Order: sequence, then C-alpha cells, then structure tokens
Amino acid sequence: VVVGLLVVMGQVFGVNVMALVGGLGIGGLAVAFAAKESLENLLASFTIFLDRPFGVGDLVTAGNVSGTVEKIGFRSTRLRTAEKSYLTVPNKSLIDKPLDNLSLRTSRRVGFSLTFDHKTTSAQLHAIITGAVAAMQAHPLVTQDVQMKFNALTPSGKEVTVQYFVETSSYDEYLDVKEALNYRLVEVVEQHG
Repeated sequence: VVVGLLVVMGQVFGVNVMALVGGLGIGGLAVAFAAKESLENLLASFTIFLDRPFGVGDLVTAGNVSGTVEKIGFRSTRLRTAEKSYLTVPNKSLIDKPLDNLSLRTSRRVGFSLTFDHKTTSAQLHAIITGAVAAMQAHPLVTQDVQMKFNALTPSGKEVTVQYFVETSSYDEYLDVKEALNYRLVEVVEQHG
C-alpha cells in the first residue's frame, strides 16, 4: 500500500518521491534523537516500578546523590537531601548507577581509630582493649563481631582501630548507640589511667 501510494504520488502528482522519503527519514531521526532522554527515563521508571529497588520514604544513594525518596514519577524521582534540599533526579540516573538503599541495611558500621600516648604501657593498652570490647559486646544492639586491635605505632602515639556494627535501620538510634559507646570507651580508658 505504501509503495503504491508513493508510485501514485510520483507519477500522478509529480512529487519527488526520493526527496520525500529522505526528508521523512531525516525528520524521523531528529524526532528519535529529541525523544531519546524522555524514552530512557520512561523505561527507567518502568524498571523502578517493576523491580522496586526503593520506595517512598527510603534513604538511597546513587552516585554522588543521596536523600530520602519523597515521590517517584514517570520521568524523575524527588529526593529530600540531608541538607533539606528538594532534589529532582531523572530516573535514568538512578538506574544507570549503583544504587544503595540505606533503609534496607540490617546494621550500620561504626569504624574509627584511637591514638594513645607513647607513655601508655602494653598492660594498660591490653586492659583498655579487653574492657572496651566487653563493653561494646554488652550493648544489646551491637553485633558480636566487635573488633578493636592495636594497629600501628605512629609518630603521634599507639594507634588502635575500632569496628563494630549496630543492628538498627534508624539513623537516630544508630547515633544514640554510637554516643553511648563513645562515653563507655572514655570511661574504660579513664579506669586504666
């Protein structure tokens, strides 16, 4: 039908069929390039709706973007950042990058280093580490894989690394546990001079 229509247009109406087909091809290509981003975002939104890697209220990080999901649309997702900014992110950007749904964590990691003066004896250091590990393991929200190791001798002192996990998905509760254990660590250090 299309070929017949083109032959009639060329023979009866004197239309340059080759120019018409070429123009339609270039026009179609231009429309395809113009709609590329919109189609990618639409397909990404279908991926989000089907896979459900996150939902409204989840705290997510994708690339250098991080925030709480407030709305998932067909073209974009809206996030509220920690600075309370309202950020609109194209859905394609969320799907193309590794996405970390922080709300689905079973626990949160705490890691830091402590530096003790060079005058701290090995007996004091050993007693501090033993007492601190026991104090951290005694907390009901801390997993049992607590690590506290004498890591290095540095020009500023004796460095001890600390790592433990807090079993909570709530960021506020995580901060409360971390603060309580920091106070407990200070008390253990003070007990051993």
